[in-house]
Amino acid sequence: MTPAAVLIAVLLTALTPANETMHGSLYYGQVNVFLMLLVAFDFLPIKRRLPGVGIGLAAGIKLTPAYMGLALLFEKRWWAAAGAVITFLVTVVLGFLFVPDAMVFWTDAMFNSSRVGEHANPGAKSLRSLMFRELGIDGGIWWILAVIVVFALTCLALRTAYLRGNRSAAFALTGLSTCLVSPFSWYHHFVWTIPFIVMVFVSVNQAVSSRVSGKGGEQLAGLASVAALFVLSLPFMSVPVWFTMSSANLDAIESFQPWATSLWTLSCLAFIVVYAVWGFIAPRKRAVAES
Repeated sequence: MTPAAVLIAVLLTALTPANETMHGSLYYGQVNVFLMLLVAFDFLPIKRRLPGVGIGLAAGIKLTPAYMGLALLFEKRWWAAAGAVITFLVTVVLGFLFVPDAMVFWTDAMFNSSRVGEHANPGAKSLRSLMFRELGIDGGIWWILAVIVVFALTCLALRTAYLRGNRSAAFALTGLSTCLVSPFSWYHHFVWTIPFIVMVFVSVNQAVSSRVSGKGGEQLAGLASVAALFVLSLPFMSVPVWFTMSSANLDAIESFQPWATSLWTLSCLAFIVVYAVWGFIAPRKRAVAES
């Protein structure tokens, strides 16, 4: 890794509180970023990654990361998927042994999404919450069908990621899908927007620099990647950085409803759809071997 790449990584990390998911996680003391870190350990290059243990531990702490096993299946990492399941089961057993209300969670609380929050709250950004607020649909068959559609689109997006050897895209898009199909997701659960936006930032820079040579190409690549970073970050802008365009302010402006309060969820859905379709428009054989 070059010094310039390290500098960019540090700067992008410092800028993450500009994303409302990170700002909310830090403000409320949430564990979302740490769960994403655990999952990320399973997507590192082969010599450094965990064999499914990260996903298993994250799912043991909070059930929804178990969905990330879908990406392992698309990579045909069968032993890693098994490792995730075994690790998760170990956490369940330990929970029953040492957590007094473990039985209450598995028999009652996990089926009651309203205990987390109300779908009417604009800070609830899952597909189910959006359908409740804008269409008056509270779960049921229509929500299940919507979940199936998102799941199918996610599988197509993972197909694209697999064909192009883009493990980062598989990681980020599966995480976004997790939040969308979950019965309830607060806005600060969508920390997966950060690696997705960074992935696009890097991809745009590489795509432009490979097509335009010379110093002019380097400058154009930098400008295009920063522009992509800015545009994709707009739906998730935090209040301290830009109050007018922040998601919290847009949620409160009645004259721009229902589109303003829907922008967050629909943007995440659009990321999955575009990447899934892109695999058919610009197919390419796997670009990165397992390393």
